[in-house]
Amino acid sequence: MDNETKVAATPEKTYYHGGQAIAKKLAFASGELVYNLPWMLVSSYLAFFMTDIALIPAGAVSILFLVCRVWDAFNDPMIGSLADRTNTQMGRYRPWMLGGAIGLIPLVILLFWAHPDWSVGARTAYGCILYFITVIASTSWNIPFSALNGVISPYPRERASFASYRICISSLACALSTALFIPLVTRFSGAEGNSVRGYLLAAVVVCALAIPFVFTCILGTKEVVKAPPKQKGQKMGGKAMANCFLQNPPLLIICLAFLVYGFLNYGRSTVGMYYFTYVWGDAGLFTLYATANGIITAIAALFSATLVKLCHGKRGAMLFSYIFSFIVNFILVFLNPGNASSTLVLVLLFIAGALNGFCTALLYGMIGDTVEYGQWKTGVRADGLCSSGTSFMLKLGGALAPTTLLAMLAMNGYVEGAASQTASALSSMNVVMNLIPAVLSIAGVILFACYKLNDKMHAQIIEDLKARGEFFVDE
Repeated sequence: MDNETKVAATPEKTYYHGGQAIAKKLAFASGELVYNLPWMLVSSYLAFFMTDIALIPAGAVSILFLVCRVWDAFNDPMIGSLADRTNTQMGRYRPWMLGGAIGLIPLVILLFWAHPDWSVGARTAYGCILYFITVIASTSWNIPFSALNGVISPYPRERASFASYRICISSLACALSTALFIPLVTRFSGAEGNSVRGYLLAAVVVCALAIPFVFTCILGTKEVVKAPPKQKGQKMGGKAMANCFLQNPPLLIICLAFLVYGFLNYGRSTVGMYYFTYVWGDAGLFTLYATANGIITAIAALFSATLVKLCHGKRGAMLFSYIFSFIVNFILVFLNPGNASSTLVLVLLFIAGALNGFCTALLYGMIGDTVEYGQWKTGVRADGLCSSGTSFMLKLGGALAPTTLLAMLAMNGYVEGAASQTASALSSMNVVMNLIPAVLSIAGVILFACYKLNDKMHAQIIEDLKARGEFFVDE
């Protein structure tokens, strides 16, 4: 029995109790509806919309996705650092969330405006500029929201529970967004098949659903773990920001794990539209996959604590998930319409989704632990900056998949809007959808074989911070 298991046998304090605990967790988790209802449209459909509806060249879209993620390298830590230094009656993070939501929802709608009467160059410029601005708005919500997970409770297992609710609602939001979007596109396109109108109006409906949850999340949560008084409003230099990562090995491992998660989750959802449309010949399968996968992932997230117990700790649970994820994804590489049914492929993808759900819930719950490890090592509490690192790697993983796919499609004879594609283009879709996730699962195994921050070590860190007068909780 390892140290983490021994600690797990001891009941831990909780900040919230009874019905209040459930209400706070649901209010916090509703923030994923604000983010994922609109952003799932971007991650799942924007590349397809740009190439096949707006008729922007695939090569240009590939470059756009890559450039915007490079911009995130500066955008994420910038917003995270600014949020860490914010000092208002609402706290550090919720004011940023409000501003981000005000921008994100209308901007995503405008992204799905094809402007068919414009030239190809004008449509390309419009898509590039608007996507660039939308990334800023999404970051202004998502980085502070992720940081909120680390300050909503001082107790690691309660934070993990908040994270489980978060991933559950996130998965349901993704499922809802994908379940609604294509049927709405079809409905609004009408008998004449006006896809330009269909995509725009469908985006309006799905994004509008996010609006009430902006207020649910912001008004229903509270920041209870405070930054040390000496740190409030203090600007962090480049060296201090770098040290937050370089002197925090557990955080670096979590960041790399988010890269894997981004490719497996958001990247796969983008590739899936092409994969099911052209490899399996049925775009409707993607809607079924995305919807069911979201529900399965949500259920898995809620049972992540059970998996931790069965695997004798978080590290064991992560290793279990990645090992079996490799097995499932490796099998999928060899399945095609000539030797397997679409039903078998969907079942295996759902298993992969469940394993991913376990990993995701655990990862988000572990960020707060690494923040306090970093505070212990450097004297600086940087929830926003640490969350920016994980978010950037998540987005990078989510961008690498469509960027890799679109580049491979451009090199392998993909024809935008064609009824069928070349064998080499189909092979490219399979590589990105299945082979690369298999390889990344092995990377996940290697990462968590090196992760050493367990519950016992974290408890000692908190005691040390209290003794140093650097841990403050709103009791």
